[in-house]
Amino acid sequence: MKDAPQSIEVSDNHRRNISVSLHLLDKQLCEWERWTTTQITPGVMYQQQDTLSVTEKEELCGRIENLRELIMRLRDDLNLAPEKPGTAQLIVGQATVLWEMLAELNSSSLRGYGAVAPQLAAYLDPVGESLTQQVHEISRRFSQATASGAEPIPQ
Repeated sequence: MKDAPQSIEVSDNHRRNISVSLHLLDKQLCEWERWTTTQITPGVMYQQQDTLSVTEKEELCGRIENLRELIMRLRDDLNLAPEKPGTAQLIVGQATVLWEMLAELNSSSLRGYGAVAPQLAAYLDPVGESLTQQVHEISRRFSQATASGAEPIPQ
């Protein structure tokens, strides 16, 4: 690749667009890198299987390193700032997306896919409401930590 010119003119809009793309790429690289170095923790409904061989993990790590070199080059050449989200901020963002999805985990929303048996409605509606409320509570508590810049105080 060619060296970057001494001065590259980058508008704020272009800088934001480039930064967001690189932030998302690097975030994904972080996750892939974790898959190569740590044991995957299974959930109760999400049980990711580690199917990568040692050779595939080594190859992936090499590709991640190459991608990061390019990201660093762009960061330095275009004077881009790294994103530094706090854990609480990430929890709030993800919980908000989940809350919206869980708010529709009820018989009323399922009617869009066909008739809902009364027994399913009676069973699912309170469970869906509980899931929604609990995720909302997580979001609320960590929103307070994000606003104050402190870790939440256990209750």
